[in-house]
Amino acid sequence: MNDRLGRFLNRVDSVLYRVESVLNMISGLIVFALMFLGVVQIVLRTVLRAPIFGYIDIVEIAMVGFAVLAISYVQRVGGHVRMELFVSKLRGRTHWLAETVSTALGLFIVGVLIPYSYFHFERAFNIGDSTIDIEIVTWPAKLAVPMALSVLFIRLLVQFGGYIRLTINPSLDPVAVPLLKDVEEIANEEIRQAAEDA
Repeated sequence: MNDRLGRFLNRVDSVLYRVESVLNMISGLIVFALMFLGVVQIVLRTVLRAPIFGYIDIVEIAMVGFAVLAISYVQRVGGHVRMELFVSKLRGRTHWLAETVSTALGLFIVGVLIPYSYFHFERAFNIGDSTIDIEIVTWPAKLAVPMALSVLFIRLLVQFGGYIRLTINPSLDPVAVPLLKDVEEIANEEIRQAAEDA
């Protein structure tokens, strides 16, 4: 069967996955750096009575990175919090239709958030907004939000195409969409991975 849409979605998914993986890695490195900085802060404050000046400002700016940069990656792997109690009970075309509708709703919400978050960045850039203590400029962190949301918007578009494809023909193999796993499948997968690592 000629499945040009499936092949196109697969190619876009592969390219987008590389971008998402890089953003996810950056997000992870930010979390690691903040954990390290937190340990240093505790040691300096308790042992030397000399806390890091501007620690709160640094954490405030860095939190944006790990809060939004990995959001599209999490959407891709289906690791986000969602209402699976209802959707997991559906089968076939009804299941894919429900996923299509929820993805369309997600596209609408993210589509509304992108311009507003960009205006927030633009305002911070124009007025030279900075943190209170050490006056770190805030616009790079605020720019990360519309950028990450734009990647998420593209991910949702790809998934929307994948769900429409499956709604039209449920017998096709799923492409560029996260697959729901029940508790038993997750447990078996974790057991298999533990056995491979041992």
